[in-house]
Amino acid sequence: MSQNPTRGRVKTRCPACHAAISLKESVELWDPLTCPECSAELEVTSLRPPTLDYLGAWVGDPEVVDEGGWE
Repeated sequence: MSQNPTRGRVKTRCPACHAAISLKESVELWDPLTCPECSAELEVTSLRPPTLDYLGAWVGDPEVVDEGGWE
């Protein structure tokens, strides 16, 4: 009996290069990861549907700073 290597995984896409990325079902919100295709540093920003964004994208965002936001 062969095992399915994608079992227990969910798929999403890299926001930088749009490569398909398989995530473990045990992935948690804000888990960091690196795209295997383009090496972009990413984090999980949503679980349903699984969504990735650039790691720390909101930190130092000029639009937020200009509006008196985070910093």
